[in-house]
Amino acid sequence: MNRGYLIHAYNNWEIDYGEMALCACLLIKKHLRTNATAIATSHDTLDCLMKKHGPNLIAQAFDHIIINSAPRDSNDRTFHDTRYSHKTATYHNSNRADSFKLSPFDETMLIDADYLVLDNSFDTVWGSPDEIMVNKLVVDLHHREDLGGFNKRLNVASIPLYWATAMYFQKTMYVKSVFDLISVIKENYQFYQNLYKFPLSGYFRNDYALSIALHMLNGQIEHDTVRSLPINKLMVATEYDDLVNFINGTAYCISEAQQGDFKLHKIDTNIHIMNKWAIGRMAPRIINYAAV
Repeated sequence: MNRGYLIHAYNNWEIDYGEMALCACLLIKKHLRTNATAIATSHDTLDCLMKKHGPNLIAQAFDHIIINSAPRDSNDRTFHDTRYSHKTATYHNSNRADSFKLSPFDETMLIDADYLVLDNSFDTVWGSPDEIMVNKLVVDLHHREDLGGFNKRLNVASIPLYWATAMYFQKTMYVKSVFDLISVIKENYQFYQNLYKFPLSGYFRNDYALSIALHMLNGQIEHDTVRSLPINKLMVATEYDDLVNFINGTAYCISEAQQGDFKLHKIDTNIHIMNKWAIGRMAPRIINYAAV
């Protein structure tokens, strides 16, 4: 059975998503037994990676390089680097809807470029009886489940929210229907925002589109038909947090839930680092560890 990981990475003028994907895939190679990887990217992002890191490291990180010629839909988004800095940049995230047709694998783990694989729990997903697995629960560095108020539902009166940050899927007709619906929702995003009453962020959110697609395929009935990943709570370091060190496969994060209230967290499990600049600052240390 052909199994592996797929990451989408498209640079903007502020953030090097290609380098984040490089870090993520090198960590997959380092920590997991089943560790084939694929990056869906653009010529400009790949060129930047090649110039910065060279062909040998690129070949070590990625088994498949997929140049996605589909248009990159652009959304402007504000990105925070802790609570003290933020910038607005173009956000290319809607091509994840193409993941079913782009994946070279029969079984795929689709993860965000800013997701660091620090444990081996994903080795247990392969050969699952479930066609798709994705988490509904999320915790921050303090193990609190209220991440911005949207961790449970699209809003208090709407459907459950599934987090598309990490998702396992198989190449089946049911899963194809999920991704086909995500594409439809993407093309009619304003309509579905009005129908499902989710907060309009100014950019397309794959989490919302996935949640709506699963709800529609379930006959618009709320029921737990989709199981979670092996660790059923997605750990997240928010954009207000900082990744301050990376040593021997362990991430050290500073959180500041309230201004001036700093706490240090030692993380050795999979974690979604929302602060993109924090990963960039630690990229040399991650690469130095994972590329050995």
